[in-house]
Amino acid sequence: MHQSPNSDAAHWPPVGTGLWTRWWGYLVRWLVFGVVVALFQPVDETADPLWQHKAQQGALGLLFGFFAAVVFTASENTFNQARTPWKTWLLIVLTWLLVKTAFVTTIALL
Repeated sequence: MHQSPNSDAAHWPPVGTGLWTRWWGYLVRWLVFGVVVALFQPVDETADPLWQHKAQQGALGLLFGFFAAVVFTASENTFNQARTPWKTWLLIVLTWLLVKTAFVTTIALL
């Protein structure tokens, strides 16, 4: 059975153009990264059950991943349209640093 190259195009959202090119792929990767890293953080010894701590860590990981995806997508599509690998890795590290600093600062101020 032969399928045309565009036969599955209707099942996927558009890739995006301009500033939001490749948004969905970046979003999924950053969300997974945020949740995995958050869930491997240690839990302090308090009266709250472990599952509450892990649920909160997972939620913060999702939030981190979302904001990191927004920052990374905008910066990658602005500063690295040619998709040079070293620039991509530099933007990954800078995105992580910027979003992590913002999250730590916000949590410290609350």
